[in-house]
Amino acid sequence: MVPVNRGLQFIIPAVIYLTILVIYPTVYLYYMIFNSLNPLFDVTPRFTGLQNIYTLAQDPDAAYSIMAMLLLTGITVPLQLALGSLLAILFTSPHLRGRLLLRSIMLIPLSIPAVIVGLNWKMIFFTYGPLNTFLSTVGLEPQPWLSAPFGNTFNTFFVLAVLDIWQWTPFVTLAVAAGIESIPPYIQEAAALDGASRLQVIRHIVFPLSKTVIIIVLLFRLIDSLKIFDIIYMLTFGGPGNLTTTLPFYIYKVGFTLTAAKADIGYASLLAVILLLISTFLVLLVLTRVLNVRKVVWE
Repeated sequence: MVPVNRGLQFIIPAVIYLTILVIYPTVYLYYMIFNSLNPLFDVTPRFTGLQNIYTLAQDPDAAYSIMAMLLLTGITVPLQLALGSLLAILFTSPHLRGRLLLRSIMLIPLSIPAVIVGLNWKMIFFTYGPLNTFLSTVGLEPQPWLSAPFGNTFNTFFVLAVLDIWQWTPFVTLAVAAGIESIPPYIQEAAALDGASRLQVIRHIVFPLSKTVIIIVLLFRLIDSLKIFDIIYMLTFGGPGNLTTTLPFYIYKVGFTLTAAKADIGYASLLAVILLLISTFLVLLVLTRVLNVRKVVWE
């Protein structure tokens, strides 16, 4: 039996790690909600009470950033789940040849750093970039994809949605395909012998037995899409104006951009807590309402 003091030697490093990287930052985050700290003028935080909450209630930019974040999530996550599931069915078909090669190709968008992705797609959607050049050659009018105030305001959000779907649909595809392949083959074979069509097998066997994997993938993508930052930073920097400023990017602008009108780490801390609450609410909503999970059992 390991002595108590020997056991503590193994626990203490983990406790120190959690304290420095998890517990202390979390406590400090909630502490800063009631304080103000402008990096340009303040050396130490100043206690302001509920002033940050009053500022949030009167801040239209914060309200818009929340709506922009939810809109982008509402567009990308359902499409990623639908396209990824369809591709997963295709990739697990016994009649498909070259599945290993196709899966390797699907990994390419996931393996490219976000900085490179943003720069490449910014070049593609540039006013005189390859996409507009192609539109001109087929007789269509070029579009100001990244300058929405001078064109269609839908364009910039369309670009962000397409980019996010392109990058993360392969993740959904590979994860759901792994879940489908974990189903014992004899179940589908028995259904086929009983006269079930391929669509009936997919509807009544494949998807129900892959439900756990689909739930996990949905939650991963939901949480990840709510905190999208790097692509917006590289592609639009929240612009034009604040059109593509989602809540995570607005937190960055408020807390870390010294030229921002509301530069305040305390206010940014409150916005970060709001982001956490929204994420928690949406996850619980998906579990309890959409997926009808009434009880979570920790074992």
